[in-house]
Amino acid sequence: LLKGPLPLESDKKLENIEASLEDTLTRIDEFQAFISSIQSNRKETEQKLIPQLVARTSQIENIFSQIDKLETFIKLLEDSATKMEDRVRQVDGAFGENKLKSFLGSLLRNNADTRGNGKAFQWKQGDIVVRHKEYFE
Repeated sequence: LLKGPLPLESDKKLENIEASLEDTLTRIDEFQAFISSIQSNRKETEQKLIPQLVARTSQIENIFSQIDKLETFIKLLEDSATKMEDRVRQVDGAFGENKLKSFLGSLLRNNADTRGNGKAFQWKQGDIVVRHKEYFE
């Protein structure tokens, strides 16, 4: 069809097309490298990070369980303190403040005397109100 040299305009169009194709091929190569990078990161994530996250999740669940037990323990202590305060108020109301102070003072003196004799105060099994081992493992 065409014989002889191509006109100058056709030459420029071909150069533009070639440059455009080169640019497109470069972008495709970059995109392929990007996809390969994503795939390797995905494999690393699947093999390393997900098992670590699962392990951390079980640790966090254990921590939450301990927190729940501590909250229960603290509530029990608050309830015991409230009961003790109520009993002190009852004794104070029944015996008066001065009698209560003298009674508590005599208890402290008796306890100090016992320590001086080398005898330590002994708890009885019924005296244990809170078993902290039930809340901590």
